[in-house]
Amino acid sequence: MGVINGEVLKTISKKFKTEFTKFFNETEAFYQTLATVVNAKAPTVDYTWLGQFPKVREWIGDRVIKDLTAYKYTITKKRFEATISMDRDYIIYDSIGAMKPQIQQLAQSAKEHYDELIVDLIEKNDICYDGAKFFSDKHKVTIDGSDTTYSNISTDPLTQENFLKARKEMRNIKGEGGKTLKIRPNLLIVATNLEDKAIEILKADQINGSSNITKGMADILVIDDLPDNTWMLADVRKVLKPFILQINKKPELVSLDKPTDYEAFMKAKYLYGVDAEHNAGYGLWQLIRFSDGSGSSSW
Repeated sequence: MGVINGEVLKTISKKFKTEFTKFFNETEAFYQTLATVVNAKAPTVDYTWLGQFPKVREWIGDRVIKDLTAYKYTITKKRFEATISMDRDYIIYDSIGAMKPQIQQLAQSAKEHYDELIVDLIEKNDICYDGAKFFSDKHKVTIDGSDTTYSNISTDPLTQENFLKARKEMRNIKGEGGKTLKIRPNLLIVATNLEDKAIEILKADQINGSSNITKGMADILVIDDLPDNTWMLADVRKVLKPFILQINKKPELVSLDKPTDYEAFMKAKYLYGVDAEHNAGYGLWQLIRFSDGSGSSSW
């Protein structure tokens, strides 16, 4: 039978933390593909600078400084947790190994939570830095003193023709200097029911007996939690991405496992949990285009 004392509990905690870190790092996630990761030093970070697309120009006279007073966008951290308990008998009867899957599950959940925040942003479609909804047909860009309105939303079903249409419209988006932003869509994001269609458009040698002109134009990302028929086209090669993941405190495994702790004394249990601080927000709407795939005349 196992002996319980402070040193034994400290050793167990150290092993759990090592396993947590290892499995967290090994867990696959897509957030880094779609989001710029910002390691924040303050609870709230101002991302007003998203409204600025600086372009190198010939220096004649004074520098041209972009006025960002029309924009305001901040992201404030949130705290997240997940907790499990271990009965004292796991130590007494040398059954610590049975806790390993639970620690791994905590690590996996912590990593996948970053992905879940991105999916939440897509589903909520809230306001981004320019005051319009992130997916909207009301994004205004002032070019040579006049407002030009752009859209990054549609109801088009996923077809090869609509893929090319979305790609063309994204590449034609201009910044306030009047020049295109050199957007090169390279990722097709689809709900699970569209995976086969995405593979046909981007990987098949032929479509309907003709040479496939879109083969290899983009990679494919399938997101399980997207509503059926939803698809998006994105440019994820740039430094800034469609979304922002602000990390204030990376997930870590913390413990309440001293022999004198309340749970240990009253319930013969030791607690282990994830402690994390982060949040996500919208980045550049120009780099992603959304369709619910309904084919209807409105959304």
